[in-house]
Amino acid sequence: MESLQDAIKRLADKDEEAFNQIYEQTKNVVFAVIYAITKKRFSAEDLMQDTYMTMLEKIHQYQPKYSFQSWLVTIARNKAIDYYRRKQKEYLVDSQEEERLFPEQQSTSELHYLLDDVIQVLNERQRSIFLLYITKTLTFQEIAKIMECPLGTILWEYRRAVKLAKKRIGGE
Repeated sequence: MESLQDAIKRLADKDEEAFNQIYEQTKNVVFAVIYAITKKRFSAEDLMQDTYMTMLEKIHQYQPKYSFQSWLVTIARNKAIDYYRRKQKEYLVDSQEEERLFPEQQSTSELHYLLDDVIQVLNERQRSIFLLYITKTLTFQEIAKIMECPLGTILWEYRRAVKLAKKRIGGE
């Protein structure tokens, strides 16, 4: 498999296969970042699409001396934060009425159900760090750079998130 940098160069020349390669290598981390902020699967999927569209529009602005994945995750994070802020300003519908009008599909996977349950006990920062790390696509140092936090804070928040997750599922 060719390198991500080679695929980025080809993507700048409108190579569709390069897009597919980049998408496959980055989709988990992009989804994790967005989902950590929105907490809604369908919204996260829509924002993922917006993220990749923005990436395509701005690919010429990417500077190879920086991490592409960090650049892409920053786009995703900004999209999710903008979405979250817009939703905060909108009229809130009664939660039961909202569920009746806009039912979200429940994941059939036990793992997804468990993960959804666990991340509800985490605050936004813990949720972001936890999801970014468990996708196994970013190191703690990369997460610290993306979140603009010291590495020690990221490590502490991750350990706290793991403790809360274990407590939620009844682990030690």
